Amino acid sequence: MKILFDATAMALTGYHKGGAYRYGMELLRRLPVAMPADWELALYFNFTRFSHRAKMEETCLLSGVRERRVSHWPPQLLRALSAPVEWTGGSHDLFHGPFDLVPKTRRAARVVTIHDLAFLRAPEGLPAEWIADRERTVPASARRAHRVITVSEFSKRDIVERLGIPEDRVVAIHHGIGPEFAPALDREQDLARLEQRYGVRPGFLLYLGTLQPNKNVEGLCAAFQRLRAEGFTGQLVLAGAPGWLFDEMWARIAAKGDDAGVLRTGFVDDEDIPRLYRSCDAFALVSFLEGFGIPVIEAMACGVPVVAADACSLPEVAGGAALLVDPTDPESIAGGLRRAIARSSERERCIALGLARAASFTWDRSATEHVRVYREALAEAAAR
Repeated sequence: MKILFDATAMALTGYHKGGAYRYGMELLRRLPVAMPADWELALYFNFTRFSHRAKMEETCLLSGVRERRVSHWPPQLLRALSAPVEWTGGSHDLFHGPFDLVPKTRRAARVVTIHDLAFLRAPEGLPAEWIADRERTVPASARRAHRVITVSEFSKRDIVERLGIPEDRVVAIHHGIGPEFAPALDREQDLARLEQRYGVRPGFLLYLGTLQPNKNVEGLCAAFQRLRAEGFTGQLVLAGAPGWLFDEMWARIAAKGDDAGVLRTGFVDDEDIPRLYRSCDAFALVSFLEGFGIPVIEAMACGVPVVAADACSLPEVAGGAALLVDPTDPESIAGGLRRAIARSSERERCIALGLARAASFTWDRSATEHVRVYREALAEAAAR
């Protein structure tokens, strides 16, 4: 049985290593163990620029999956021709598009992972051309897939209701977290490294993720200024690369003076991400839309209190272990941050609940559930 996994997005030099990238990489590392011994896994890449080859090789090396099928046909041309993926990917039994898109196939089963429907639910702050492309491709991918995987029950409801996909064809599979996300063994050493590499000082608040409007960075910065006005002297550390419409967003933040005391680290090395989590006084993710929100459970696993938006998938993922706030109200966000940093029994309870909650999310379980969905898709494709 040949499984073809579309890793094209993981090879693009402009593709930031956010939650979707981590999903792809962690899944690839575990699928070979979760699959039956007679199944084979190969990566599929389709790009036209030679500059993407280095990232392709890196993806193969880091995932441990060396077999690959590479196409250099323009993706737009393939779509215009309604080309089955067998034209460029060769013979296979199942094609998995893990990043919202799955092409046509001749006979192979089709599985697509749709992380969220931001282009429909929260188009504000997203580029118009990107929205238009997603409107053309994502609903069509969902309709042609034998199974649609998504990352939360929240996103499953969205896909069923907004795209009209039958509920029994959509499966919610939560992400996992790796063993590197754990409480600090030597917090002073972690802090020393973070200060030397990024300028982070002790006693900071943390956001980690792409910096773009739908993440509600503006609301978080506005809330942070309320704490500063009350005497809080720590930094708000924004760790992550600029994303969609960053320049316009940051100009609005700076114009209001809400950038005071805020440190932008830029892209953070993978090895430093757990250090940031376990060294902060509190972590905040107050996005307007998240398909899952993997930083929430990563921070919980590192033993810090989490402030999360009472919206989208975040209450589901937090499972009662986070301080939930109204993402549209900076004062509500500030209130959550105050409670998180206060040296109180509530803070300690949040940390304990978070550690227990995070322990239930594993990539091994996620990979096993993906293989179950693959079996369902293969059976449905064979029956047609």
